[in-house]
Amino acid sequence: MSMKINNAVVIGAGVMGAGIAAHLANCGLDVLLLDILPPELSADDRKQGWNETSPEWRNKLSIQALAGLQKSRRPFFTSEESFARVKVGNLEDDLHRVADYDWILETIIEKLEIKRPLFDRIEKLRRPDSIVTTNTSGLPIKQITAGMTAGFKQHFMGTHFFNPPTYIRLLEIIPGEETLPEAVDFMKSFCTERLSKDVIICKDTPNFIANRMGSATNLNAIHLAVKMGMRVEEVDALCGHVMARLRTAVFRSSDAIGLDTNFNVVRNLYANVPEDERRDLFVYPPYVEKMIARGMLGNKTGQGYYKTVIAEDGTEKELVLDLDTLEYRDKITPGFPCLRAAEKLDDPAERLRVLVSDKTDRGSLFAWEVVASDLIYAANRVLEICDTIMDIDNAMKWGYFWRLGPFEAWDSLGLRETVARMKEEGKPVPQRIEKMLAHGCDSFYREIDGVRCYYDFRTESYQPVKE
Repeated sequence: MSMKINNAVVIGAGVMGAGIAAHLANCGLDVLLLDILPPELSADDRKQGWNETSPEWRNKLSIQALAGLQKSRRPFFTSEESFARVKVGNLEDDLHRVADYDWILETIIEKLEIKRPLFDRIEKLRRPDSIVTTNTSGLPIKQITAGMTAGFKQHFMGTHFFNPPTYIRLLEIIPGEETLPEAVDFMKSFCTERLSKDVIICKDTPNFIANRMGSATNLNAIHLAVKMGMRVEEVDALCGHVMARLRTAVFRSSDAIGLDTNFNVVRNLYANVPEDERRDLFVYPPYVEKMIARGMLGNKTGQGYYKTVIAEDGTEKELVLDLDTLEYRDKITPGFPCLRAAEKLDDPAERLRVLVSDKTDRGSLFAWEVVASDLIYAANRVLEICDTIMDIDNAMKWGYFWRLGPFEAWDSLGLRETVARMKEEGKPVPQRIEKMLAHGCDSFYREIDGVRCYYDFRTESYQPVKE
């Protein structure tokens, strides 16, 4: 089967949809960006001389989305030529035009009851050879395509971009049960070579790989902070750069994304992972609902875990939330010995080792609890959400900017040594890890005859890393 993509329709002109349209245009594709009609003519619309038949009004949402990208402090378009490649339209007047496009990409709201009717319409209009994908961040592909024709299912898959798509290289591709293997292979090659994406093939499981792991690791730290009485700024100092993870760490990252957004993602995840042994992670502590009710949603409302105020001398001052009282207070500078020692080191693996090794330091003990729980969780997810340890490592590095993936981090700490400590502390070491060690395999990655290899849980042996 010969497949090609020279142009694309992006349906949904929100932040993600518009960003994807810009990225595709930057990569040389002709793009049609569609959205719904505006809800009504505003007074400003009437002042412009528009009525309900005016193209400027009917295409207003797509036009505004592109204008917003042009005004952004961070450039989304690489040139005027790229901007000119994006044309606009709306779903009422222009959906029939999908018949002229090679790739139809949906990026609308994460509600199955809205996505399904759209795909019903697309199915009747598309060319039989076109690729159709959804940018869902977690809805099951099998639910989206239920009841569709075989031809539609064969050309359908998830293409989960990360925001902003022009800057974050990770792209998760999620085939459905009936997606043609050659269609998956084509999209992987196309997205790698033409779109310059780092592609991971995921299984059709809730939130796929990066967001499943990202949600679990973030919430693990949040729950442990409550359990161990850690302050917000202490957690962020310990769980960021020195842990070989994203610098914004836990609470600052939550503020950036939005507490309400995270809350909805986690609530949906809890509902869809009844067999997850750490399902308890996916329930926020009670204080989070109180924060949301008070409008403390993070950066978008000007207050979340952190809040910037104007001090008496007229300068800006950042306050931090007290998790017990939900009142803001002055920040303290964490003085944990493990933190001071780790910050002096350049190598991320060395930083991590120093960070978690001091059993007399409260900060180090917290860091160890976070890391140990995350490593165990990652080991239990292989074969469920992906095929290999590399898929999880790469997803966290490419999508969440970790310096070391979970299994790379485990190697840096020493597999035998950490398992011994876990067992001593009564932690539930996965049986597959015990079996791996029993067979003399004491690292996840190793060099064999000059070739870098990874431990494959499917074959229970080392396999070459395919670059």
